[in-house]
Amino acid sequence: MPKIPTYISQGKITTETASVGSVPRISPGENIFRATKPVTDFLTKEYIKEKKLEADNKAYKILSDMYIDQKDKNGNTIVKGLFTIQSETKKNGNPTDAASIHDQDVNSLYNYFQNNKFETLDNFTKKAIEKKFYSTAGILKTKALEGSRIEQIKVSTDVDEDYISKEALTLKEVGTVYLDIYNNKVIDKINANTNYDEGQKKILIEAYQKFGVTTLADSMSKSQPFAFKNAFEKGDFDLLNLEEKNQYLAVAEGNILESKFQVLTGSLSLPPDADPSLLTIAYDEINRGTFGGNQELVKLYNSLSLTEQRKFKEYANKKARSLKSDMQFQMLTNQSIIKNQVANESKETILQMDKNLGIYDKNIEILFGNTPQIIEQFKTLNSKVIATEGKTLSSFDTNSQIIDLIITDEINQVSDKFTLPGETESKSIIERYESGVNIKDLVFLSTMIDNQNKNPETYSDMKTFFNFIDFYKMPVQGSPVLKDIDPGLDNRLNNFKYTMYARYINGIEKGVPAKTLTDPTKKEFIGKDVLNFMPNANLLFKEIVDQIKKNKGFIPTRDAKRLPNESPQDYLKRIGQL
Repeated sequence: MPKIPTYISQGKITTETASVGSVPRISPGENIFRATKPVTDFLTKEYIKEKKLEADNKAYKILSDMYIDQKDKNGNTIVKGLFTIQSETKKNGNPTDAASIHDQDVNSLYNYFQNNKFETLDNFTKKAIEKKFYSTAGILKTKALEGSRIEQIKVSTDVDEDYISKEALTLKEVGTVYLDIYNNKVIDKINANTNYDEGQKKILIEAYQKFGVTTLADSMSKSQPFAFKNAFEKGDFDLLNLEEKNQYLAVAEGNILESKFQVLTGSLSLPPDADPSLLTIAYDEINRGTFGGNQELVKLYNSLSLTEQRKFKEYANKKARSLKSDMQFQMLTNQSIIKNQVANESKETILQMDKNLGIYDKNIEILFGNTPQIIEQFKTLNSKVIATEGKTLSSFDTNSQIIDLIITDEINQVSDKFTLPGETESKSIIERYESGVNIKDLVFLSTMIDNQNKNPETYSDMKTFFNFIDFYKMPVQGSPVLKDIDPGLDNRLNNFKYTMYARYINGIEKGVPAKTLTDPTKKEFIGKDVLNFMPNANLLFKEIVDQIKKNKGFIPTRDAKRLPNESPQDYLKRIGQL
């Protein structure tokens, strides 16, 4: 059978009483809530601080947006920000209206944010935003209304100045009879402005009254010097200081003296197209002091002091020189008009001759009826063109020399006579027909003269073009050995010149600079196809052979070279081959 366990007691008898050790003890007058309240208060305060900081951060972020205008996706302003509201308030010159409009705009801005930006905000944040927004808006309003009052003063001052300036203009137009009315209006206007204190009013009234007197004195001393002196002596300009009085008085006296000079030199005032001899007669009368027997003028002249008489002589000399220059200019202008007209009519006449191989002499007389010398030259030319049917030889060198004289303005008309190097008799371009100038040359030269007369500035750099022709004529000319026996030389060179000239003028009229048109490195270069103008060797040889056969086997020697400026036709005549 199992054994029942037995235990030995380890206890002992003691005198210690029962106790709880470290177990907390609660007073009967306290409970758990009161015991933990300090901790709860601390946690609550920290929570409030955290919420307040969080609300402040959100508020400042939204407040920063409230400073600027709120716009839609297209950039249109929905509601104005605080900066715009403050700026507009400052510019409003009516503080009462400015304050009312400011408050309306501020409320509209807050309501916009309240309705569109506050949905996700807690009450802490909303309260923080509202408090900070209206506090900031109030500060800005104070500064803005200060600006509004400044603007009001500025606007009021501008109104005063504008009103008084217009009154001063009226005073200037009406004269001294309006002076008292002007002064009273200045006083009434300044006293009506409540923005000025009494000291400012006094200063402004004196300044504006003097402004009116100064304006009147400046005008009258120049335009009404006699009336100014009378008003001056009556004391109407006493508000001016001594220096100002002397200044305006000197101006008036100077203008009075000049008006006398104008009366005394009235006989010099002739129209620009008057006979110059009339100016000489009038000046001599003035210089002698007789004035054509006009006793009133003699009396006026004698009333001048010796110093004034000396000044008058200088004035009369200057006026006479000026009028003489005007007359000369008018004469030159008339000559220029006539010159341009003749040049154009000459060109048109030559174009008709080229087209029809002659024109009626009657047409020549109609065009040049007042210039018999030109009529005679054109009639002679017309006869030659009809007789030759417009077919005659041309000299490139002769044309080049004529062109040089046109460019230097030594030839202004195709009928002007001139001499070329080696010549003893002067002849015009027209008279050189059949002597190195053909009908095509006449068309070219007359057109060039007409263009140069009409547009001297446009054609002032024609030298650039002809330098280009001189440079590129060598490859067009061909071998210099064949120069004297090449029958197509002049025609080839002239064709090259005419073609290039047409391109050059076309470029100039389009605004392309002359140097660009003649620069081979530029795309606008007019001579890109210069090789096409060079002589064809086979054709040239055939022409030379044909020429030799025509002239019965004649071959020029060195002694039989063409003379300078000698046309092929004259050359052949001289050597007996024509």
